Amino acid sequence: MERTHREDYLQTAMVTPLFRGLPAAFVKDAAARGYAECFAAGTPVFLSGDAKRRLGVLVSGKAEVYKPAGTGRVLMSVLTPGALLGAASLFLADAHAVTEVDALTPCEVLFFDEETLKTLMQENFALAENYFCYLTERIHFLTGRIESIASPTVADKLLNYLAQNAENGAVGIPQGYNRLASTLSVSRASLYRVMGELEREGRIAREGKRILIKEVNHKEMEGREQ
Repeated sequence: MERTHREDYLQTAMVTPLFRGLPAAFVKDAAARGYAECFAAGTPVFLSGDAKRRLGVLVSGKAEVYKPAGTGRVLMSVLTPGALLGAASLFLADAHAVTEVDALTPCEVLFFDEETLKTLMQENFALAENYFCYLTERIHFLTGRIESIASPTVADKLLNYLAQNAENGAVGIPQGYNRLASTLSVSRASLYRVMGELEREGRIAREGKRILIKEVNHKEMEGREQ
């Protein structure tokens, strides 16, 4: 697979949670054992119930992760290059994809089937350690997302979401506030009302498509650390 030897493949692979900190020569060899697939915007990368046992590295483009809910879907996250896909379907008998991933823009994904990944882990145990750390981080993240969605009030949902996703005291909303409302499973009107109330209370501030956290209470910080 010649494309995997390009510099952009290697650079992307080096910063993924899976290969982070590993020797460049090992990562280059590992990438050469994978296979790439391209997806047009709006097409599925993973479908719920998909039984393919493979792990993907998003090399280019953006993708959205959804959780089926009744007759609809809840947006869980937006993936950017370096993100991993399909970890929940590996190393478990009869495992299958539990979320759906759609290409938001044209995407290219580098895939590793389960046997290839297992062989690479046997060759370099640090790869297995990275994978274990990644799964633990995902458990913490998804626990926070569940708390955010299940919170009793719109304000709690928003504040928990901000606490889980803040970087340097701010959260980017690149897809806009309508998409944020969908992510939190609340109406757009309710979201704007609560944001206005929190701004008046001095707890948050909005700067375009960014929300600055002025005050995070103890309960929200606990939710972030669980």
